[in-house]
Amino acid sequence: MSDSQNDLTIHFTIGPVQGFLAQARRTRDLWSGSFLLSYLSGCAMAEIINPDRKWDGKIIIPDVTEDPLLRWIEKVKKGEKDSESPPRIGTLPNRFQAIATDPTNAAKAAVKCVKASWKTIADEVWRKYVNSTAHEFDSDTEKIWNRQINNFWEIYWTVGDLSSIEARKNWRFYDNWQKGRPTIEGGDHCTIMGEWQEISGYVRAKDSRRQDKFWDELRKNTGGMDLLKGERLCSIALIKRMFPKVSKETIGWEVEADRWPSTVYVAAIPWLKAVLDRPDLLGLADKYAMAAMTEAGQIERRGVSERIFGEKGRGHPFLEIDGHFYFKSALKDSRRTPLAGTPEEGKEPEEVSKSRRDLIESLNELYEKSDIEPFPFYGMLLMDGDSMGKLIRGHGSAVSKALARFTNEVDRIVSSHDGILIYAGGDDVLAMLPRPKALGCANALSQEFKRAFQSEGIDATISAGLVFASYKVPLRSVMREAHFILDGVAKEENGRGSIAVSVLKGSGKYCQYVSSWKGLTDEKGVLLEDIANSLNREGRLSRSFFYKMRDLMVMLSGESLWRPGMFLELEGEIKDIDIKQLLLAEYLNALEHTIEIDDMARKNAEIIMSKLHKVSQRHKGIEIGRGTAHLNPAFGVDGPLLIKFLAQKEVSE
Repeated sequence: MSDSQNDLTIHFTIGPVQGFLAQARRTRDLWSGSFLLSYLSGCAMAEIINPDRKWDGKIIIPDVTEDPLLRWIEKVKKGEKDSESPPRIGTLPNRFQAIATDPTNAAKAAVKCVKASWKTIADEVWRKYVNSTAHEFDSDTEKIWNRQINNFWEIYWTVGDLSSIEARKNWRFYDNWQKGRPTIEGGDHCTIMGEWQEISGYVRAKDSRRQDKFWDELRKNTGGMDLLKGERLCSIALIKRMFPKVSKETIGWEVEADRWPSTVYVAAIPWLKAVLDRPDLLGLADKYAMAAMTEAGQIERRGVSERIFGEKGRGHPFLEIDGHFYFKSALKDSRRTPLAGTPEEGKEPEEVSKSRRDLIESLNELYEKSDIEPFPFYGMLLMDGDSMGKLIRGHGSAVSKALARFTNEVDRIVSSHDGILIYAGGDDVLAMLPRPKALGCANALSQEFKRAFQSEGIDATISAGLVFASYKVPLRSVMREAHFILDGVAKEENGRGSIAVSVLKGSGKYCQYVSSWKGLTDEKGVLLEDIANSLNREGRLSRSFFYKMRDLMVMLSGESLWRPGMFLELEGEIKDIDIKQLLLAEYLNALEHTIEIDDMARKNAEIIMSKLHKVSQRHKGIEIGRGTAHLNPAFGVDGPLLIKFLAQKEVSE
């Protein structure tokens, strides 16, 4: 980039990102936050490139030439109509670079546009859902609302050459937001975004009755499905929740977020597909769904199945009910799956309990006839390009083109793995996936990222954090874990071009595996999945073997206690032990209790243990000063434990 162009370059960013996206109770909140952030960034871009302005603006990074979200924003602002379906996935990153002949005024106008667009959405949520309740109660609701709305966003921009995105001394931001509110607000806090005050203004310790009444009245406006009992939200969380209901009035098109699947629904997808492929079971399945809708009331999720199963899923009530009704453990829990007659407190009446038992019996019949049961875990995949700032400074527009090519392929890849794409903008990806397809999807995305950059003559890598979580684990905890293993484990500890995977049960973290992409795969695909499938085909999944192997390696390394993510090293006299042969001996010992060990069984065991040994070693990613991934002699048991998890057909949640 020439010096003259540097003088005209705008670097623009909107935040906070994690504070807005990750603090979510539902998948719809997660999607809504990512879409809103992408939309606001698109509003800033549209203002800079507006042909009616005098600064001749152009977005240079990312390449937005064919971005559907930006195109729709521009058309809506012009009052034009588009025959294509409107975008429902955020595809624009929260930071971008642009050039303009008058960059300072262009950036200021972009900031003004972001603020105005945000206020339009906030004002409509206030008018439609909050205003009447706020004026009914003698509280500080309007004051709290305005303070939060006016002081939430941090919008930074600078003009000129930016050698480092962290050079904050050169940045301007739209207002001194720190003077507008403290870091953590006073009063009772939001039940989702904990550092913000909930908007009733009442303090529960002193006035719980009026606080509850305030939220009961507000709930009448929103509807009980959109604002659950016990939820007391700040303005930001409430806007994320209700934005889909005001999207047509505020952004110009309906986003149809009611069709968004929950985490528990995503966990059930493999089982739902198995039932859908059995015409002899569909009648029984639909009959169960109709009975559940009769007994439970508002559990229909019309249209949700079309996102995943397409035309094939249409017309089947079984595919369009609340996901909790697919799991026997959830159906037994009256709080998680209340029926129409379930009281808010206390024991269910006998007639309601009988209805619940009948539903459980029908679900059990479906389990038996389908030969499998839904597995109560799903995958949350978070991906981020490595060293993008350095690549952008070195290759500029070529990076922009590569990112555009990658983004265009993300939805297709995620959908082909039965997943749900939440966000894909630039080098960032967020998606939910069923357990059997999650690792394969992550690997396919990493390969596509590599191909997209190679098409521009650039070597680039992307890293990933994948969390397998029980649907009972709070979504906020899952997102915190995803960010931690991506940033702290995959990128920082293992090096660029790495994937970190953890399993979260209700009892805590079960394991934490990390590897380079090269160490994750072989010629057949993802090694972990290949080994898990081999163990299932052989019918030789020994639970005791994996735990004995873990305890043995901890003992040999001299450690007193194992923790997820730990790598072990043998020292002293036992340093030269052949670990592969040790694993084989332990595995054969476990098999002797179930089968006779003949030559074929031993040969199969040797193949499986050789692969198991590979995924147990530490495969480091690309580090500063090193051009390739390399193998570290440290030994980890998280890989085998993850294999055990992937191979299991039943698991405690």
